[in-house]
Amino acid sequence: MVRFVQVARPVAIALTAVAMLAACAPDVAPKYRIPDRLGFNFRWSAEPGVGLTTDAAIIARAFMESAFISYETHHIDSDRPEPNEYSYPGYERAYPRLGADEMVIGGITMAGLGPDGVVGTFYAHMLEVKTVESAQPQTAQDSPPEWQATMCVWVDALDLNFKPNNELTANTHTAEAGYYPFMNYGSGPHESGTGRTVRLTMQQPPAGRQGRLSSGEGSARYPTTNVFGEWKITKANMTDSGPGAGADSGGAVNICADRLDNPVPSELRNRDYQAKSDVPAPTLDPYPGWPAHQ
Repeated sequence: MVRFVQVARPVAIALTAVAMLAACAPDVAPKYRIPDRLGFNFRWSAEPGVGLTTDAAIIARAFMESAFISYETHHIDSDRPEPNEYSYPGYERAYPRLGADEMVIGGITMAGLGPDGVVGTFYAHMLEVKTVESAQPQTAQDSPPEWQATMCVWVDALDLNFKPNNELTANTHTAEAGYYPFMNYGSGPHESGTGRTVRLTMQQPPAGRQGRLSSGEGSARYPTTNVFGEWKITKANMTDSGPGAGADSGGAVNICADRLDNPVPSELRNRDYQAKSDVPAPTLDPYPGWPAHQ
């Protein structure tokens, strides 16, 4: 004999509600967003013939942007832009292995970062993107080529938005509300107004594996999904801001120190980091940006 068991009405309604919620729940994790206190934009340019939306250039751009965000939001005293919860999606997988091949970002700081954080424009210029020539003969079974990207970056057009209820570090010697030039220490005591050279070596994924996952252009300030695919950064280096080869440059000369094509407006270069302004440095639109967020 088949017996029918009657479920109490309140219980039945509750079970139905749970089932409806489960059916409507999204099957993807929340999308990434940049921390609200970081209100600046990345603006890229390139040498003639160097495309900013080619595969390797997109990976280089995504890595540099995420490295800067990761470095400025880390919770430990480190000069390395190690992955954290604010890194771009996929950055942790693409990041170089622990050791000597990691980038060191020394002397760039958001000291005294307040609720409204930093505004302005992070300028970057792609000098070169090329494959690495191998001394060994290539065969069809060989790994895909490595790529090298060389770029200049400038933080001189960034401003710290400081409010009275926040504490500034001893380096600022002021407690007045306003906008203060972002600090960019280099080989000198307070080297500013000069670029830094970044050199990356990148491993392209083998055939049949995920390549870059973004068109690398659009109106958005940052990507909300993984850009890197299975690309790997195998070596990363950033020089000091001063001329020559600084302590953290790995012996490489800073070719971006005093370029004539420096994109930073002249009035924003060589500023005294203690000089307060009531008007922030301009935050220009991102370029080439990222696909509009869905």
